[in-house]
This record gives sequence, C-alpha cells and structure tokens, in this order.
Amino acid sequence: MKNIWISKKKPLLVLAPMAGYTDSAFRMLCREYGADITMTELISADAIAYGKLKVHKVDKVHKVEGKNQNTAELLNFDDREKPLVVQLFGKYPEKFALAAKWITEELKPDGIDINMGCPARKVVGSDHGAALLKDHDLAVKIVKAVKENTNLPVSVKTRLGWERDDEILEFAPKLIEAGVDALIIHGRTYKDGFKNVSRWENIYKIKDLSLKIKDKIAIIGNGDIHSYEEAIEKSKSGDIQLDGVAIGRASFGCPEIFSPKKLSAISYQLPGLILRHATLNYETKGEHGIIEFRKHLLSYLKGFAGAKELRVQAVKIKTLEDVVSILKNIQ
Repeated sequence: MKNIWISKKKPLLVLAPMAGYTDSAFRMLCREYGADITMTELISADAIAYGKLKVHKVDKVHKVEGKNQNTAELLNFDDREKPLVVQLFGKYPEKFALAAKWITEELKPDGIDINMGCPARKVVGSDHGAALLKDHDLAVKIVKAVKENTNLPVSVKTRLGWERDDEILEFAPKLIEAGVDALIIHGRTYKDGFKNVSRWENIYKIKDLSLKIKDKIAIIGNGDIHSYEEAIEKSKSGDIQLDGVAIGRASFGCPEIFSPKKLSAISYQLPGLILRHATLNYETKGEHGIIEFRKHLLSYLKGFAGAKELRVQAVKIKTLEDVVSILKNIQ
C-alpha cells in the first residue's frame, strides 16, 4: 500500500480534520483548490466496531449504511476527495483493531489517523482525544492495534502535551517506535485549547529527532496558518524541512488557501465559489446539506459591505435558491 505521507513534494498541504466542517463536500472543494491530502471529521472507533456497517459504491461515491446513521454519514466519501484519511477516536485498542480492519477491507481510503489531540470537553471527558497524552502506554497499544489490522499508512494527530510544550519530546518517539507513519502535531497543549499562539519549536525538534529513529516517517506541523505563503514559510526552520503542514480553521470560507493562486476580481469569483460549495453540500446531503452550509456561508461573508444584513439572511437559508438570492447582494 502506498504511503501517502511520504512524498517528494514538500511541504504536503493537508486539510486538517475538524468536527462539523470537513465533510465530503468541503473535502472535495479543498482538493479542487490544491489540498494534497484530506481528512474526515473525527469518527468513533467504537461506533464502527459495533456498527454493522455496509458500503455501497456507485460510480465514484462510497455510501455507508448502518444502524448508527450519524457514523455512516461521516464515513461517506467521493473518490474526488482522495487521498483521504479516516480519523478515529476512542480509548479501547480492541475497538480500534476492529475499526481498522473494517475500514481497510470495506471502505478502502488512503490512510487511518488516530486522534490524540482533540481538546473538546465531551471527548476528553470520556478519556478520548487529548486525554491519551496522559497515558502513553495506552496510546502505544492503540497504535499497535491499528497497525496490526491494516496495511494502510497510520498517522496520529496530537498536541505538544497536556500542560507542557516539551511533553511531545517524550511522547512522539514512543509513537514512532510503535509504528506510526506520520505525526501531525498541533503547536499547542491541551491546556491551551485554541488560545495562545501556537509554538512550532518542538515540532521542528521532533522532525530532527525522527530521522534518528525511523527512515520514513512524516512530521506535519499544524496551528495558526493563515495563508498559503505562511504554510510554506513555517514548513521550514533552518536546515529542518517538515514533510507537510495541516491547515484547519483558516480554511473556513477560504478553501483557496491551499493554492498559490489568489482569487482575482473577488466580487466576481467568490459568488461562484460559494455556489459551488453549496451545490456540493446539496448533492452529498440533500436539503439538510443546505442547512449545514449556513456556518460555511457565514465564514464566506466576512468582510463584505452589508455583511451584517447578509449574515442575518445566511442563518435562515433552506434551499439553493436562498443561497443564490444572497449572492446577488454581494458587492
């Protein structure tokens, strides 16, 4: 199986996984604008293990069915999103093993990621996500369980530590020795949440350290990337070149962040981009997709003349026609 994380292109530009945002439509759009790898929203390994899920492929679309409709919908994807990585969260190695086996045999994406960095209270309160930063032994067992049940490349998305930036210097080598193919490191601790400026110093140190542990492993930096140029700039520090940069919240309302080409004549081009995104949402999720598109539309409308009025309309959209009506008023 090809390791999508090892590439001659440096840096790889990755759409970071974000709950409620990186659905199939958004992933397709970001790929169109240059994202090298896309990642799903975080998905419960337990739900997949218990789900009795079935995959139906029609043309390029992989549709998943099962008793847990939410999990099934999160797993839906279109081949146009590939290379695609499915991100899992949980705390039981045996459930990760079952999920990895099913994903590999039935869904057939391009990689599996293990979430060890989500700071959401609900996730951490169940000992998932960033909580694994406090239990290195369990984190290693989970990595090994996934590696033993898939031939897909396995990555871990994590943070600098629970409280201290230097915790990653102890944690990362353990994950590398357990067999991960890539580490995506967010430059904040759990205690930071999304506050404070991200720190990349120890991400560069991990890249330097990784070269002494394993020949082929990718180190991806993440945190506070606001432009394509900044992604390229932060991917390197002195002689140290990261393998990639993952871009998260800055992509909201700006999927073109993955491209060196800027939208020119923005009042002309942006409405087309917005309508393209809304249409993809409708095609993948029907009318409910337009309801979910409201949050994306709010991001697109920032900075426009009359934005306050447009945002009032945006939170009420129900149809593609409603979106078109708003776009007529963009100046």
